Amino acid sequence: MEKLISTYFHETAEDEFCQLHFNFKLEYAYLKYYRNQKLFFTEEFPGKSMRYVEDAAENWAVGIKKLEHVN
Repeated sequence: MEKLISTYFHETAEDEFCQLHFNFKLEYAYLKYYRNQKLFFTEEFPGKSMRYVEDAAENWAVGIKKLEHVN
């Protein structure tokens, strides 16, 4: 079972946001990144704490974390 935990909106790109999800069966969190309402990247964080994944989402939202390897 998977659950949406929160949504983070990019500060400089109005059409971009990411959603923090948690997979209860496999017990890990992951981020889904969207642009123009379309999913363009999923990043999994097995073995990481929720705080770690929240920090990754927040860092992306403020422009610190870059997704340079993703188009």
